[in-house]
Amino acid sequence: MSDDRYITLARRSEGVLREKASKFIGIAFPIAHEEEFKAILGTIGREHHSARHLCYAWVLGTVGERFRSSDAGEPAGTAGKPILRQLRTHSLTYAAVVVVRYFGGTLLGKAGLLHAYGEAARLALQDNDPIEEVLFDPFSVRCAHHQVEPLRSFLMSLEANVIEARYEETCVLNVAVPKRSRAHFLAHCERYALVVDDQGPK
Repeated sequence: MSDDRYITLARRSEGVLREKASKFIGIAFPIAHEEEFKAILGTIGREHHSARHLCYAWVLGTVGERFRSSDAGEPAGTAGKPILRQLRTHSLTYAAVVVVRYFGGTLLGKAGLLHAYGEAARLALQDNDPIEEVLFDPFSVRCAHHQVEPLRSFLMSLEANVIEARYEETCVLNVAVPKRSRAHFLAHCERYALVVDDQGPK
């Protein structure tokens, strides 16, 4: 993870582990915010209403600065932490893993639980496809008509997106520029006397 891009999951995926008659089902999926996670957790709970435990971990924020884990009734530190460790190992954010346990009647002990929950999470993530998401900064650029096409070509070289273009007495382009290219973009605009307004959070 970095401040200009992050890695998340492409889709929902599952992995199943059987350990001494207990069944562990790992379910990995992307999330945009905590409320979405809660909604999905509720759905999983209804799908597995007879399960003994629904343990989980999630990570949010472009550098994974927000996170949470839950042992959901298992001994402290034996379920949520190993699940979270798998998310960290894969450098994921905006992602979650829920591990559903169907108790088989045999106690696994702390070491057994740590292994089982971590392995179920790993299996779920193993069957997924990590994707890289690039972060963008929004700008409004005002320029003369004859500057539009050169500006568009420059933006294309940066892999920036033109969100909206208005052709009036002067031209105004609302653009999304990759964070990694922010300094290059601003230097270019200054060089060619383009009027730039940063549309990001103030």
